[in-house]
Amino acid sequence: MTIGFIGLGKMGAAMAPHLVEAGYSVIGHDIVKPPALPAELVFASDLASVANCKIVITMLPDGDIVEGVIKTLCTMGCKAKFIDMSSSHPDVSLRLYLALKADNISFIDAPVSGGVGRAQNACLQIMAGGDAEEVAQLEPTLSSMGSVIYLGPAGCGHAMKALNNYVSAAGLIASFEALAVARDLGIAPERFLEVINSSTGRNNTTESKIERYVLSETFDSGFALKLMAKDVAIASSISAASGAHGPVTAAVRQFLETGLASLGDEADHTELYLKVANHQVGL
Repeated sequence: MTIGFIGLGKMGAAMAPHLVEAGYSVIGHDIVKPPALPAELVFASDLASVANCKIVITMLPDGDIVEGVIKTLCTMGCKAKFIDMSSSHPDVSLRLYLALKADNISFIDAPVSGGVGRAQNACLQIMAGGDAEEVAQLEPTLSSMGSVIYLGPAGCGHAMKALNNYVSAAGLIASFEALAVARDLGIAPERFLEVINSSTGRNNTTESKIERYVLSETFDSGFALKLMAKDVAIASSISAASGAHGPVTAAVRQFLETGLASLGDEADHTELYLKVANHQVGL
């Protein structure tokens, strides 16, 4: 079976090789060829090269781009099973699912959590939405890149990804603020982490990000601030659509957007600490 993998950025380039290792023939496509790919992974500079693949995976910046790519492939006669592993809006996923279903083409949304490190180790959490039987058929393929959990109808995967990243962002901001205050009071960052990570305040930021990316001042986690801001905006949108109007969601969204406006589109999300520590991000 040949799989087309569209989107070989930091995440895609780390994920696609696991499909090769699992025994699939893989044709990868992106605007720019990544510097390092397995020799067995065929790189195609044109989208048409993946039109005859049995499965097509998209790992792209947003749902609008995914929708455009899939529609283009369909005009080329592509009848693949589509898997969108990007961070897209669930409304886009549902729209794609319904449009493709009308032409007897399958589509599932299967975004991931775990970052580049877990992508390299094939340890991603994969959140799947769509027809249960389609997800079950595609699970062996997805499992080569991580652990799959089925969440419900089309769009549920992307809804869960946005909600997860909202909770992650809230923890990030709270942790950065607490660290900045602790340092102002003369508490050593190492002692701060020691206490937090053995107490109820521990979270992904305190356990995995502060020491590695903030205290080292590398700020190179590989996850862009603009992508976190996008995901939280999606979470805010679906929360409002459900009738929820919690103040925390809105505050986190505004906090990220203000930081992004200051730091720029190329900023890593851990660079937000620089603004927090200097009291430069307001709500």
